Amino acid sequence: MLLRTTADLPGTGGTFRGATAEEVLAKQPADTGDFWWVQVRKDGLSGKQAREALARSVQVSPELVGDAGNRDRDVVFTQWFSLPVDAVDHVGPLRRAGAHGKLQVLKLTRSHKPITPETVGRIRWRLRIKGGNKNDGYQKAKAILDRLRVQGVPNFVDPERFGPEGNLARWGRMILAGERLPPTVARNVEIGRSKRAAQLWCFNHYLTQRTQDGLLGTCLAGDLMLSRAGAYLLAEDPVHMQKRMDSWEVIPQGPVFGAGLEESTGVAREREAALLASLGLETASFAGLPGERRSIRVQPQQVLLDLDGEDLLVACDLPAEAYVAVLVAEIIG
Repeated sequence: MLLRTTADLPGTGGTFRGATAEEVLAKQPADTGDFWWVQVRKDGLSGKQAREALARSVQVSPELVGDAGNRDRDVVFTQWFSLPVDAVDHVGPLRRAGAHGKLQVLKLTRSHKPITPETVGRIRWRLRIKGGNKNDGYQKAKAILDRLRVQGVPNFVDPERFGPEGNLARWGRMILAGERLPPTVARNVEIGRSKRAAQLWCFNHYLTQRTQDGLLGTCLAGDLMLSRAGAYLLAEDPVHMQKRMDSWEVIPQGPVFGAGLEESTGVAREREAALLASLGLETASFAGLPGERRSIRVQPQQVLLDLDGEDLLVACDLPAEAYVAVLVAEIIG
């Protein structure tokens, strides 16, 4: 179970029942250029299945279809894809692309570049919490969301990524530590997926420790910060950087250990090294795995609360990397 940073506030209770989501572009396309941009609504389809449906409609390889990332198949998702103009003989079939009623093309335009993760600025979520308005749930949710807008939501990775009962991450940590897997596991384990799960589990462990120590909203000396412009900044003067962090101009970046990881310094680096040592791992354990930095907190924006009988309706924008299940857990309690 993930750490709930608003544990001192009563949750709404209820059950998370359904969501819709929409990619919000960081910049609108030019309506001219070498790539078709296709906005679709998919329901019950994985990203791979949506790409295949679009490719099939114009008889091209799915590898030519670009996107900003795989989106949850269990959510009704409005998502953008791109294809090279030169690869599409006739645009008519692309407008009519579908997958047994589970995919609908909403918009077709053009741009000079393909869709990439940087194309999407945020995800706009609309959530329903069944029974969430019972027992003054609206006021409870408002108090929680008011705090989260200021302190931020810990940017945990959804534990579902770690496999049933966390087994995928557990086997991955054993592999990284050079330990022998149980024979029944070794015959079936997916090594690549297990290692990736272990990487993300280590990030969650780092974030849990930092949050428990009351440092989610605190700049540490040597923290790597990500600016709004997408540049890494080193917190050499944590007092000055704290002011920028408080205004959400910069966000501290935690480690997803691996090759090419941008290095922190000072106190921040000491915490990262201590974490690895406590887990029986070291930097060399992650050789061959790409490293990256991940924001330790995210800020809900454009937050709206509404009621539908006993149900609570929540709408908000989150960064594309954030998991909405973490926000839902904070609200429900």
